[in-house]
Amino acid sequence: MTKKQQTAPVVSEPEKHQWRELLLQVGDNADNILDRLKHNYNRRFRPDQPLQIIPYRGFANDEHAYFTGRVVEYKKPRSIETDSLWNTIVTSYQRFESDEVPDIRVQAEIRDARYETLTDNEGYYQFKVPVTPEMTGDFTFNISLPDDTDRAPGVTAHITCPAPDAAFGVISDIDDTILLTKATSVVQMMRLTLLSSGKSRVAFEGVSAFYRALHNNRNPFFYVSSSPWNLYEFLCDFMECKDIVAGPLLLRDFGIDRHQFIAGPHKTHKIAQITRVLDSYPQLRFILIGDSGQHDPEIYSQCVRDYPGRILAIYIRNVNDQHDHHKQQQRMESLRVDDVPLLLVADTEAAAQHAAQAGYIAKTSIAEITAKKKLDEHLTDQADSG
Repeated sequence: MTKKQQTAPVVSEPEKHQWRELLLQVGDNADNILDRLKHNYNRRFRPDQPLQIIPYRGFANDEHAYFTGRVVEYKKPRSIETDSLWNTIVTSYQRFESDEVPDIRVQAEIRDARYETLTDNEGYYQFKVPVTPEMTGDFTFNISLPDDTDRAPGVTAHITCPAPDAAFGVISDIDDTILLTKATSVVQMMRLTLLSSGKSRVAFEGVSAFYRALHNNRNPFFYVSSSPWNLYEFLCDFMECKDIVAGPLLLRDFGIDRHQFIAGPHKTHKIAQITRVLDSYPQLRFILIGDSGQHDPEIYSQCVRDYPGRILAIYIRNVNDQHDHHKQQQRMESLRVDDVPLLLVADTEAAAQHAAQAGYIAKTSIAEITAKKKLDEHLTDQADSG
C-alpha cells in the first residue's frame, strides 16, 4: 500500500489577515509588557535616573500648533571631538537602544499659557494648542517635566510658523534627496547609517544653497522621511552642520503595534504625512522634492491627483544608474498629471535652473548654487569611493 499524498491546507486571505492581526496583537502586548516591567523596575530601584526630553520641531497654521517629542532615560553622549569608528558605532547603538519613559507628565509653557499631557507607552508626547499672536517665524518655547524637574532640565522647542507672505511651501524627502544614503543598496545604506556620524555624512552637491533660495526667508520647509524617530537628533545635527534650511521632520516610529510590524509601509507613511501638511495649509501651494530610488514619483503624482491646483512642481533626483535614465524618464512620463512639471533631474543645478525660469527662485541665486555644487562635489566623490 502506498501512503496517501498529503497536501498542505489552503489558507484563505481572510484567515491570513486574522493570523497577522493576532500576531501583531501578541507582539504589541509583549512589547508593552516588557516596557512596563522595565519602567517599573527603574522607577523602584533607580528613582534618581536622569531623564532626557527630546523635542521635535512642530508647525502651526492659522488655528493650531502641533508639536511632539519623546522622554527617554538620559545617556551620556559620546564625545563629539573624536569621529572614530568605535565612537560612531556606540553612538549609533545608543540611538536605537533608547529607554522610553511612559506615563510621565509633560508641560509646554508658551508665554503665559501652560499646557500638559502624558507620554504614551513608547515615551512620546503630543500637543495640539491654539495659535497665539506671538507665534511667528521660528517660534521657541519651553518643554519641561513638572513632576521631575530634578531629573530633567527644561528644553527649548521650536515651531515653524509660515510667514503671511509665503509664496509657497516645500515638502522634501531626506534619504538620497538631501542626504547621501544609497537607499537602493541595503548594505551600503546600513553602512552609512550605522558607521557614519552626522558630521561626516555627505549632502548632495549644492542642495543647501538651492534650499536657501527656495526658502527666501519666508517659504516654509517640511521634511518627510521613513527614517525612524531614533535618528531625529542625528538628522538635525546633519542639517545644521550642512547649513540646510530647518523645518519639521515627519519621521515614523520604529516598533511593533497592533497595526504594523517594525515601521509599517513606506508609501503609506509618506502619503499620510504629506496629506497632513497639505491639509494644514489649504491656501498654500507646494513644491515637492524627492528621488527616483523608491516611491517618491508615484507618491507625489498621487498628491497632484488628490490636491488639484496645489502642486507647483515636482523635482525627482535620479539616483539610479545612468544606463537606466531612459527607463526612469519613461516612468516620469507615465506618472505626469495635468500640466504639473514632473522633472527627472541629474543634480541640484538642473532643478535650480527650472525653478529660476518658473520664478520660484531668483535667477541671481544660480551662481551661488553652482559654486556650492562645485565645492561639495569632492565630498560626494569621497563617499562614493569609501
